[in-house]
Amino acid sequence: MKPQYFSFSTTKIFTLFLLVTIFHLPPISGIQNDQQYTKCGVLFNCGKLTRIDYPFYGGDRPDECGYPGLKLACENGTTTTIQMNNLKYRVLELNPKTQLLKISRNDFSQTLCQQELKNTTLDSQLFEYANGYVNLTFLYGCPDLDFPVPYRFDCPVKGTAERNGYVEFGTRFSGVCRENVVVPVSYKSFVDFKDLKAVVGEGFEVRFKVESGACGECRRSGGRCGYDVAADQFVCFCPDQSAAAESRTCGGGEVAGAGNYHPRASTVAPLASGIHALN
Repeated sequence: MKPQYFSFSTTKIFTLFLLVTIFHLPPISGIQNDQQYTKCGVLFNCGKLTRIDYPFYGGDRPDECGYPGLKLACENGTTTTIQMNNLKYRVLELNPKTQLLKISRNDFSQTLCQQELKNTTLDSQLFEYANGYVNLTFLYGCPDLDFPVPYRFDCPVKGTAERNGYVEFGTRFSGVCRENVVVPVSYKSFVDFKDLKAVVGEGFEVRFKVESGACGECRRSGGRCGYDVAADQFVCFCPDQSAAAESRTCGGGEVAGAGNYHPRASTVAPLASGIHALN
């Protein structure tokens, strides 16, 4: 009796190999979450500001590692900046615990004479002014005044031959001047006034309004905080190739010290387009 031989075509062998390989591969979403967990472990460092984590992103930290609108940039390896309503600000100090940023307008920190004059505005859904600031109104293109003024500067303004500039306390606008810009400064620096440019350069404080409870629980469970832009919500990236969006923690269980935390109740509010101007 002749032995029987079973033959497989090359196509069948390749198909069998492909099926085995597919069943042993981790899901694509798992790979992506693992990559995001690793990437979000990179902290932002620039000059004096170091080890900056969520809700900020920028530099080597991808967009998904921070809250929309809180992107930091590092210039010349020393100066941290942030964009707010199309204006660049220097970030002088950052305190994650109190959620305070000390910022100064980048343009006025360099010179009082600007090609384009813009008022200081904040996104009211993302930032609010902290205590201890005052408004200064910079007046441009003013005629000569026949009485003494405390703060005068010289600056050309397009469309007028007048080069006189003055600074008033508060938001009082003079009808005899061509342009005006409101800039907040810290009250302390204004009281200790020495140089106008230096006062502006010392900046003022704002508070970023991002809910931090979910991120705290995520970290305590071993995860890393991020933001799902498509779903418009906070997400916790876990080291086991998963992402916890509903529970906000890794492992699916409650975290010690979490208290009566309800995931849906503390979902981070989406970024809105409200604008708050100084007045």
